[in-house]
Amino acid sequence: MHQDVDKAGQRVWLNTLLSKYAVVAVAILLIIVFAVLNSSTFLTGANLQLILGGNSVALILALAGLLPLLAGEFDLSIGYTLELSAVVTAVLANDGVPLPLTLLIVLVMGAVIGLVNSFFITILGVSSFISTLGMGTVVSAISLELTHGEILIKNIPPALINFAQGTVGGVPLILIPAIVLFILFYIIGEHTTYGRRLLAVGLSPRASQLAGVRIGRSVGSTFVIAGVLAALAGWLELGRVGSASAGIGPNFLLPAITAGFLGATTIKTGRFNVLGTGVAVALVAVGIDGLQLNGAAYWVQPLFDGGVLLLAVGTAQLLARRAK
Repeated sequence: MHQDVDKAGQRVWLNTLLSKYAVVAVAILLIIVFAVLNSSTFLTGANLQLILGGNSVALILALAGLLPLLAGEFDLSIGYTLELSAVVTAVLANDGVPLPLTLLIVLVMGAVIGLVNSFFITILGVSSFISTLGMGTVVSAISLELTHGEILIKNIPPALINFAQGTVGGVPLILIPAIVLFILFYIIGEHTTYGRRLLAVGLSPRASQLAGVRIGRSVGSTFVIAGVLAALAGWLELGRVGSASAGIGPNFLLPAITAGFLGATTIKTGRFNVLGTGVAVALVAVGIDGLQLNGAAYWVQPLFDGGVLLLAVGTAQLLARRAK
């Protein structure tokens, strides 16, 4: 009898462990598979630099999208804000505006976009899905007008390119702000009153209101911060690729939102969390890099983004159900 109870307890413990770290396990498995398939390229320092540098902007944008998710909302404008930030920086730089001033301008622009989102959502009561999607469309139209449908490549600040593409001791410089923000967001999300309030609002707005939480202020702040981070991501992306164009927003939006939802199935299952989001970004980065090294077609990346989300979420939910 006691042996049956012990075995049942062990199964529950194992299933719970697997449900919490299924995404981590998938990431490790992908690393092993691609290391075997591309033994001469995948685990090289050059490829590691490529993965880290190429996905630093993705991590920053995923953090931008995470804050509204913590509060139970969506921000579908972050990809378009990134796009506009890169375009505005390129335009200003071409007009001779100093690089530090371009950063200040686009950060303020991101905050304004976030404030407009906050107004429609918290004051007028518009759905965050509808409001931020509409805002994203407006922002995209502004980008199209500024670029006239062309790719902006002239007079991109060399200092920005050197920072976004440079390395120190083999570590991409662009990774530094991403890691700093990741650590900061972890502290905020897990160890501050603000983070706990956002989580409480996301889980139960009514209970949070009864507890005295100012829901409008808490939710609204997430959109402002998301706008600022998305603008920073766009500023860095301009330096990383050396050009800006309209229409790139959706390419960044889906991976960022995917990382948030995928992250909710790992580490702290059942809720959005920073550590899980970081693991999700790493999983997608490793998967895409490995597939590209194997000559995957251009359509594989969106297929991978959607497929890995469905697979990981489904697996984690199944294991969590078995653990009950």
